[in-house]
Amino acid sequence: MTSKQQYLSDEAKHWHPHLMFIVPGDAAKSWGANLPGSPLMAANDPEEHATIFLLWTGQWSDGTAAPAGKP
Repeated sequence: MTSKQQYLSDEAKHWHPHLMFIVPGDAAKSWGANLPGSPLMAANDPEEHATIFLLWTGQWSDGTAAPAGKP
């Protein structure tokens, strides 16, 4: 989701440019997600038995810089 026209949710709207990965199981720890200073964020979805990873890119698909600061 690196397009400026992305729609993440009603609350987040266009949020920050990021890549998303979905993997089976609870994999956040094994990927090093949610650690201080890590650009990789993760959310466990127990109903789907999956982990959703968000990797903030800092740049939109058109090459312009993302909003300052980490999401």
